[in-house]
Amino acid sequence: MHKKAILIVVVIAVLALLSYLGYNVISKTKEKSKIAKQLETIPEFEFLTLEQQPFSKANLKPNLNTIFIYFNSECDFCQHEAQSISDNLDTFKDEQFIFVSIEPIETIKQFSGKYNLGNKPNITFLYDSNRTFSSQFDANTIPYLLIYNKNQKLIKKHNGQLNAKGILRVLHQND
Repeated sequence: MHKKAILIVVVIAVLALLSYLGYNVISKTKEKSKIAKQLETIPEFEFLTLEQQPFSKANLKPNLNTIFIYFNSECDFCQHEAQSISDNLDTFKDEQFIFVSIEPIETIKQFSGKYNLGNKPNITFLYDSNRTFSSQFDANTIPYLLIYNKNQKLIKKHNGQLNAKGILRVLHQND
């Protein structure tokens, strides 16, 4: 009788554990699906410019491809990516770059200056003061890129470094 009670408890515990794990998998899948749906077009957002002014989706220039780059100034891959974009700026006539970081504004300014990307009409650096970019845009690596076409439709979500030629290749494949 004692062994039967232990067996019942073990079976109930295993079923409870499996139910819990199943629920978690389904919940995470639904959340990922919801975020993927949100990213199909540029979602609403608000971050701060380096002058600490609000910058939102409404501030994006219309009819341009938009490339969001989530970066950290100490990341080697981010540095190589920034250098590649800087070296090829003349090839990005119909694109706007939105660089986003959670680092202090002064650090972001130094990064933009180091790669000669500050004060360019098609490049904006933003400070994510509330640290919402990663959850809102599903960023789980640095660097992280989202490339949207002129109609603000997602054409590429990329984890890791993507140099200027890679960005151009994605854009030309989707013309």
